[in-house]
Amino acid sequence: MGIVHHAAYLTYFEAGRVDYLHKRGVRYDSWVTAGIHLPVVEANARYRRAAKFDDRLEVVTSLGAISRVTVRFDYRVQRGEELLCEGFTLLACVGSDLAPKRFPEWVSSVLTGAEKPSEEWT
Repeated sequence: MGIVHHAAYLTYFEAGRVDYLHKRGVRYDSWVTAGIHLPVVEANARYRRAAKFDDRLEVVTSLGAISRVTVRFDYRVQRGEELLCEGFTLLACVGSDLAPKRFPEWVSSVLTGAEKPSEEWT
């Protein structure tokens, strides 16, 4: 049909989430090494308009909510100022054994913290 497949938006959400972490100085592999894993346990997308091949898209990612064991990221996929899709993902904090665990305080601080200059990314 000449439009972006609906499933691609979940990939856009993931790219936005990784960018959100990078902007707070986090490389996800460092969290994996520390035994912090964040699998997606719920995803939602509401499609407003179709993106087409070669469109320049922006994914705006924000922290929706955080609890002791989950974090929700909210997303807006835009073409310029035009909203194409909005949604969220809910991620759970689990250890290397995949058992749920509370966020360590330092992880919560990073998730709720401000963006850092790119030279401070680790």
